[in-house]
Amino acid sequence: MILSARPARVGLLAGVVCVGSTLLSPVVLAQAGDTSGAHQQQRVRIALPAQALGRALAQFSRQTGIRFVEAPGLDAGVTVNAVNGTLPLVEALDSLLAGTGVPYSFTEAGSVLVGAKAGEVADANTLEAVEVSAQTTVEESAWGAASNGYMATHSASGTKTDARIVEIPQSVSVVTRQEMDDRGSETVMDAVRYTSGVQTETQGIDSRVDDIRIRGFDASSWSNNLYLDGLRMPRGGQWTTPQVDAWGLERVEVVKGPAAVLYGQVAPGGLVNMVAKRPTFEQTNEVVVEAGSFDQYEASFDVGGNLDKNGKVIGRLVGSYNEGDSQVDKTELSRTYLAPSATVLLSDDTEITFLTYYQKDDGGSTFQFSPIKGMLEPTPYGYIDRSTFLGEPDWNTYDREQWAIGYDLTHYINDAWSFRQNAKYSHVESLFDTVVSNPRANPNDGLQADNRTMLRRAVRGEGELDSIAVDNQLKVVFNTGAMRHSMLMGLDYLSTDWNHDRYLVWPMSPDPGTPVAPIDVFDPVYSGTAGFEDALIPQILTDVSDEQIGLYLQDMISLDNWRFTLGARQDFFDYEADQGSMNRAAPGTVIASEDSSDDHAFTWRAGATYLFDNGAAPYASYATSFEPLTGFDSSESAFDPSEGEQFELGIKYQPPRRNSLVTLSVFDLTQTNLVVSDPAPPAGAACTADNSCQRQTGETRTRGVELEGKAWQEDGLSVTVSYTYLDAEISKETDPELKGNVKEFVPENSAALWLDYKWQEGVLRGLGLGAGARFTDSLYGDAANTYEVDSYTLYDASLRYDMRYIGLQGVMFSLTGRNLADEEFLSSCSEYGCSYGTARHVTAGVSYRW
Repeated sequence: MILSARPARVGLLAGVVCVGSTLLSPVVLAQAGDTSGAHQQQRVRIALPAQALGRALAQFSRQTGIRFVEAPGLDAGVTVNAVNGTLPLVEALDSLLAGTGVPYSFTEAGSVLVGAKAGEVADANTLEAVEVSAQTTVEESAWGAASNGYMATHSASGTKTDARIVEIPQSVSVVTRQEMDDRGSETVMDAVRYTSGVQTETQGIDSRVDDIRIRGFDASSWSNNLYLDGLRMPRGGQWTTPQVDAWGLERVEVVKGPAAVLYGQVAPGGLVNMVAKRPTFEQTNEVVVEAGSFDQYEASFDVGGNLDKNGKVIGRLVGSYNEGDSQVDKTELSRTYLAPSATVLLSDDTEITFLTYYQKDDGGSTFQFSPIKGMLEPTPYGYIDRSTFLGEPDWNTYDREQWAIGYDLTHYINDAWSFRQNAKYSHVESLFDTVVSNPRANPNDGLQADNRTMLRRAVRGEGELDSIAVDNQLKVVFNTGAMRHSMLMGLDYLSTDWNHDRYLVWPMSPDPGTPVAPIDVFDPVYSGTAGFEDALIPQILTDVSDEQIGLYLQDMISLDNWRFTLGARQDFFDYEADQGSMNRAAPGTVIASEDSSDDHAFTWRAGATYLFDNGAAPYASYATSFEPLTGFDSSESAFDPSEGEQFELGIKYQPPRRNSLVTLSVFDLTQTNLVVSDPAPPAGAACTADNSCQRQTGETRTRGVELEGKAWQEDGLSVTVSYTYLDAEISKETDPELKGNVKEFVPENSAALWLDYKWQEGVLRGLGLGAGARFTDSLYGDAANTYEVDSYTLYDASLRYDMRYIGLQGVMFSLTGRNLADEEFLSSCSEYGCSYGTARHVTAGVSYRW
């Protein structure tokens, strides 16, 4: 029986509000404290090769905002040491000048005097730089590890520059490597489960994808809203799409709301940008061995460091291998992942990072179209067990091979101008065999009249895609009067060629002669796959080429405590497809057709943030989006492009010298021409053969409130808290019965709370404990609001012990668990069937770092 979690709703929501109020309270109470000497203790993110002192100081200033003063007579040609990492300013300067005999000191103005002690010179040559303060400290790189555990201070996803999150007039969330490790996140979907505005696993367990929605819009592996290192992950045919292993990521960033002005064709809900692990001088090498539920085993490693004695080449190699069963019977999963990378400092002004990965997935698929009766509705025999496999073991395959090779090149032309080129070539191949329900042949809510027999269909899909993505950025920093500009001019290009062929085992049930036998859902007996290969006929044969070219301009303006962001973009999209669809009058033959589109769109955004001295930063923004839609509706009419717009107001709070960040936002988001499933397609429509019928609604409107807070203490309590309210409805619709309905897959309320504590003293020294809860409100699985699934609350926990305190230096034991109460819940239901969510999953691991 499906268990309801409604009684836990009030408790969890109250806890979220309580913790959120605690995090927010300093907005009113905190006052700017004494910053005297704060610049000496601040941590800076720095990456410098061994080079001449003068050039090193210029790069140091450019990377950190530190103001340097050169003493008269300073030998700027003396060679200094390579420095790389996030470390205290004093330590960075000591490392840079070690062995050179060059002294330094801090002036009363907060500058660094190089070549003499403070007070010894009355005149000096000041380098072009920004005066440092407690509020302008650069603590980390947006493409690297967060320096404060759970709380990242910078992000590149919202502006394509290394920007402070508190200054971006948009809600941006970052899940750091530390948080992923503490919670035992095995996938990107796991990583963002505690993020506000985000829903996961809305279509049930599915080993093929990361199922993520942002503000009610798809940002999963099936969409165009998943990015790796700022470049779109290519999407091919129905099942030919990549999915990146989370072990290879340094951080996962969620940009909420329209981001088309920088990224082009994306849904207005937002996007997920995954940031891969990159080489660093301060590399901590690690190997991990884990064992978990369903006989799953994994071994991982992460090693790297200097590759030459001059510190101009650094490398990193990340890899993992896992295999085992799954919560669905007869379904094995296996993955091999390998990601080498290298950074080469070509000159004092130019560096390039090569980023590659290879991933091979073998095994089956956990996704099933399970019947409504027996899942959402009871039968005389009860409910279908969560682990029941309703396919055929010998026709349950999802094999995917994917790889990518790319680079990130940065060249500093001078102190004002710089150029960056980010490029990647990607390749994906897939083979998918599955046996699932044939809903239209099972009129009794997915079952036959006996309430236990299900007629089935067998499908094969195979595809291949190749993609090239390039993003060119020219950045200039300049002043106009009292305003400081950081302007970004960009040209990006994306080209994808893919083919995907889908086959049916014909005839399908209930037609006579089908080799696909029915199954008893309460006592499954598998009949085998004899005759499947010979009975395959083409259903959809697709060959597609598409291109996107975007020209964009962004200006980030500083004026006293004001921060303004203005951006505009012109997109050009070209799509050509050759398609063959099954001829139902003569099965085995196809009807050829062509589809093409040549769309273009102008999108823009504007936003403003005001930075108070106490760390509060209210902001307001407006943004638009554009998303060309390919394919046809149930009536064989091409989809119209979708457009969106959003108004957002919010406040961020990042108190000075405290590792915490709180974001509270309200928004009003509208999208036209949303594609949804069609519950009543025309008779004889081609899509009825595979139950893929879709249609477009006139307009949806989503209004919401989001609260997210993070606080990090390396030697104490760390917190992640989030709450989301979404009012999503179909606001315009040609079908009067759908107008005003709730948008599918959108819960009204969701909340999450994670607490983690590390003991540094006493008998519990070295122990870390984490506990969390996630609440998801009830939701509908279709636009007609026919199928509603109950709310649920899930509990997670982790335990870690640093074994150096018992003499095992570098060794860490961990135990993590998700859905510890083993709550049985449905993620969604539609006219095509229902899906269970993830069962209890516990993993034990041992890691060694050196």
